[in-house]
Amino acid sequence: MATKERVLKFTVMQHRNPNISEDEFHTYWTKKHAVLASIWLERNGILGYTQYHTPKATRDLAVGFADQIGWKLSTYDGHVEFIVRSVDDLSKAVQDPEYPEKIAPDEQYLLDPSTSMVTVGWEEVYILDGKLVSQGGAGTD
Repeated sequence: MATKERVLKFTVMQHRNPNISEDEFHTYWTKKHAVLASIWLERNGILGYTQYHTPKATRDLAVGFADQIGWKLSTYDGHVEFIVRSVDDLSKAVQDPEYPEKIAPDEQYLLDPSTSMVTVGWEEVYILDGKLVSQGGAGTD
């Protein structure tokens, strides 16, 4: 029987480097950076890595709805999510020699880190695949 474990989800909201186009950002992030980062993250024990692409045309789909209920629409080009057992897992990963050699330069090309925002917490799922899961949640823990 599997043992449940509460894990942390780091979400980093990111703007692209203003020197590259939106199309270049999304293509490079998917085809180049994801491959490079996935290998490095897996080797360092990261449990999950997900990219969430939010091009302007897609964000604009929510303008009317956001205005209707008083939400401010995010301007981030994408979010990245890491699933880890502890903050130390990500800290260990960036201490890996591959981070300053390969990952950090790739991020500098791709991102504007001066505007990145991070959240950390855990996920609780109440509806999954259109169905009520449970009243107590069934998150990624």
